[in-house]
Amino acid sequence: MKTKLFVLAIGLALCSYSGYSQDYVFKVLANKGDNTYKSASGSWEALKTGTKLVSGDVVKTISGSYLALIHATGKPLELKEAKEYKIDDLNSQMSGGETGIVGKYANFVASKMAPEEREENRKKYASVTGATERGFDQIKVFMKTTADVFNNTAIIRWKPQANAEAYELTLKNIFDDVIMVTETSDNYYKVDFNDSRLKDIDLVIVNVKVKGSKESNSGDYAIQRLNEDDSQKYKSELDELSAALDPNSAINNLILAEFYEQNNLLLDALTSYETAIQKSPDVDYFKDAYTEFLMRNQWSDQISK
Repeated sequence: MKTKLFVLAIGLALCSYSGYSQDYVFKVLANKGDNTYKSASGSWEALKTGTKLVSGDVVKTISGSYLALIHATGKPLELKEAKEYKIDDLNSQMSGGETGIVGKYANFVASKMAPEEREENRKKYASVTGATERGFDQIKVFMKTTADVFNNTAIIRWKPQANAEAYELTLKNIFDDVIMVTETSDNYYKVDFNDSRLKDIDLVIVNVKVKGSKESNSGDYAIQRLNEDDSQKYKSELDELSAALDPNSAINNLILAEFYEQNNLLLDALTSYETAIQKSPDVDYFKDAYTEFLMRNQWSDQISK
C-alpha cells in the first residue's frame, strides 16, 4: 500500500511539473516608463524588473513606454502600445507550448540581470583596469587578440581616445597584405565579410589608430570566420532560435547575444547587443545588459554611445 501511495505521489508531482512549474504566467524582464499592474482584487502597483504576473492580473502601459515579458514557457513578448492588457489574453497568444532553447537563453538573460547577479558581477570585475593582453597601453579594442565569428558581419568597438576626431582602420590578410584602409569618426566599425574585398577572406587582421597619430595604435587583432565544420556545431540551435525569434525585436536580439556569449562567440554577441540597443535606444535595460557583458569579459566598465 505504501508503495502505491509513493508512486501516486511521484506521479502527481510530475504532472504538476509538466505544466508551468513556475509560480507565474509572465515575468517582467525589462520596463521603461510608469507602467503598472493590478490583481483582480488589488490596486495598481508599479511594474519592476522581476515582477511576476499571474492569471487574473491586468497590465497598464503608458504612451512611449516599453515592456518586455518572459512567458512561463520562456517565450519573450514585447509590449509597446499604450493600453491595458489582460494577462489571460496575453497567455492565450503564447501558442506552441514549450519553446525549449528560447526559454533556456531567455532565462539566462533574466538571471544575469537580477540585482544580486549584477552586484556580484560588479564586485568581481569592477577592479579590473582593462589591461591588454599585450602588456602596453594602446587603443583598447573590445575583443580578444583572436576572435571567431559565426556571422558575416561583426561590429568591433574600442575605447574612445581623448580629442580624437577620426580613426583610421587598416584591414590585412594573413600574409600582412593590406586589403583596405578606411576611416570613421565613431569608436566602432562593422566588418562585413559580404564586401567584395573580404568575401574570400577567412581571417582578417584589423588595426585601429587615431588618424594623424603615430603613437595611438591598437596593435593587430584577428577576426577568424568559422569554417563549415565548426559552424555546424552551432547551426542547429541557432536555426531553432532564429525560427522562433523576430530579428527586429530588441529583446530577441538580447537572447541571441546570450546564445553567442554562452558559446564564446563574443564578437557575434557584441554585435547582437549593439543591435538590441539600436532597436530600442531609449530603453536603458539593453544598455545596462551590454555594460554587464563588457564587464564580464573584462573589456570595459562602461560604454560610450
